[in-house]
Formats: sequence, structure tokens, C-alpha cells
Amino acid sequence: MKTFHTNQLPGRTVLTREEGKYLWFSGTDYLGMGHNETFRSFLIEGFDKQGLHFGSSRNNTLRLAIYDETELELAEWIGSEAALLTSSGMWAGQCVMKIIESIIHTSAAYQRIQYHYAPKAHPALWGNEHAFTSGLWSEWANGVVRKINEAPENIAHIICTDAIGSPVIEAFDFSIFANLSDKRNVWIVLDESHTLGINGASANGLYQSIAMLEKMHVVMVSSLNKALGIPGGVIACDAQTAELIRHSAWFAGASPSAPAYIYALKTLLETNHYQKQSALLAENVAYFSKLLKSSDIFQSVAGHPVFCSEGSALFETLLSNGIMASCFSYPSANDAPVTRIAISTLHQKEDLNRLAEVCNKL
Repeated sequence: MKTFHTNQLPGRTVLTREEGKYLWFSGTDYLGMGHNETFRSFLIEGFDKQGLHFGSSRNNTLRLAIYDETELELAEWIGSEAALLTSSGMWAGQCVMKIIESIIHTSAAYQRIQYHYAPKAHPALWGNEHAFTSGLWSEWANGVVRKINEAPENIAHIICTDAIGSPVIEAFDFSIFANLSDKRNVWIVLDESHTLGINGASANGLYQSIAMLEKMHVVMVSSLNKALGIPGGVIACDAQTAELIRHSAWFAGASPSAPAYIYALKTLLETNHYQKQSALLAENVAYFSKLLKSSDIFQSVAGHPVFCSEGSALFETLLSNGIMASCFSYPSANDAPVTRIAISTLHQKEDLNRLAEVCNKL
């Protein structure tokens, strides 16, 4: 696929160096934070109050309070006992996967630990015994429940899965795990990078709904650099697990995100700004969905801002009509390309009308 370049941050539109201006329906800035004036004002405040950079371990003798304060806000919003900030979503996942086995062994002695990797689990969750699986997520999940329930009780289990399918969008029904036996020691490591800020009653993701099943220890990891617009990541879990992660070499040895962004994150959470932006996004998604004569050309999930089509045909059609989506192989160069349309809060009705007009001609 052809690659385009731009010298300007895309919003509703993108100006490319090669071929001029397009309507922009791509990326992961679902809540439009890249152009959000409220976010900009809080970030400027953060630079004034917290500075440009904090070069230190989070476990150093001197600690910057804004990180701990924001983690408390994040935990309250997500609905977890604790939350930890990391420098990226990828590192949030990998930090957990580096030490998940030692965390499990602190609670009891198990003969061995068995991993269950979901189809197309994000590389952030790849750890020991990682194996690629294929097929439908629901079939995989039902198979995992069966295997765990039939396994000896002295085996601990780690389930690794995204919260929603990506890059090809697919809804996952986590209620399947309600069928797990109460006597099993099961941990789920959940990547919410594409649901945090979008799903949930307060745009706070799926952590609470999965924890309420009371069948698994839930460790949620997520990028904050997608819907929330913060260059960083988060781990949400119970307080004991958070303390074990906090005092690990993997957490202590990593530098934190810039404190000004963490200040902005805290203020955005305190003012419920993400929830307000998520409501605007839901309006845009509902408006576009209503305009479509048929959704058969897409793989989509009701209420979610991403619409996918395997291959490049849809991408080329959109491009020839002045609309740029994305189409590239992900996560590896050997994967088949996927055309991916992403709606954001920045889009106006005229943009959505034009997108629907082109799609309805297909």
C-alpha cells in the first residue's frame, strides 16, 4: 500500500504532502483529544505547575505526588482497588507479563501455570508460552472454560485477551467466563486499549463488569494514548497485586510519563471530561450508522467507532472519493491488510454524510 506523509496533525481532515487534502477517518484519537481545547488548557497548566520532564524512577527517594494522586483518580474511575501509571500501554502489558507468574505464586504454591492466549491477542500480552490461536473468540473462550474446569485444582491459569477485537473489530462476550468453577485459580490479563474511554457507563471500560463475575483475578492494562490522548499506559488491579508490581524491578526501572500530561489526565478525570466526550462520540457513531443503507460491507460492533473491511478495496474506493481511512498489515508485516474506518468526536455531520454517501454506493 502507498504511504502518505503530512506535516500537520490530522483532525477532521488531513493535508498530505503528496496529494492534498482528504477527510480523515483513521487513527485511534476517538475522543478527539488531539485537538481538544479543554485538554490543551489543562496541559498548559500542567507544564506550568509540574514542569516538562521528571527524570527518575517512580520508586526513587523523592517522589512527585501528581503520579500517586492521578493513580487514585484512575482507580476510582475504572472501578479497581488500585491503578499504576506506566510510560506506555505496551509496557503496561509487558510489565505485567514479566512478573505475573511470581505474583500468582505469592498467593499459593501451584504445580504449574497454564496460559490461554486469545485469538489475535495484542503483542502487549505476549509472554511465557505464547502461542498463536485462530478461530472465533467465543469458541476459544468456551474451550478455555472447559479446559480450566477439567484441569486439576493445583494448576493456576492465566487468560490473556483484548477487550474487543482489533484491528478487525469483534465484540467479545465475557459472561462466558461466569461458567468457570469457583474452585479454580484463574487470572485474566485484559487489554482495554480500544475500550477505555469508550465503553462502560462512565466511559471507564470493562474492568468492573468482568470483576463482578467473581470468577477471576482481573488485571487490566491499557494504552492511555488512544481515546484519552495521554502518552502513557495504566495497569488496574487489586491493591495487593499493584503493590507487587510497584516494587518489581520492571516497574522501578522504567521512566514515567511527562508529569504535565499526568496533571492534565487527573484534571480531565476530575471534571468528567472523558465521559462528556464519549457521549459526543456515541452521537456521531449512531448518526453514521443510521445513514448506512447496509452494514454488510463492514465488520463492526454496535456503538463502537470502528468499521473494518478485510483487504484494500474499500480503502482505494474511499481514497478516490477524497476520504482517507487506513490500510496496512498489523501487527506484523505478514498479516493481511485491513481497511479501518474510525469515527471521532471531531467529525461533523457533513463529514459523516459524505462518508455514508460513498459507502452506500458500494
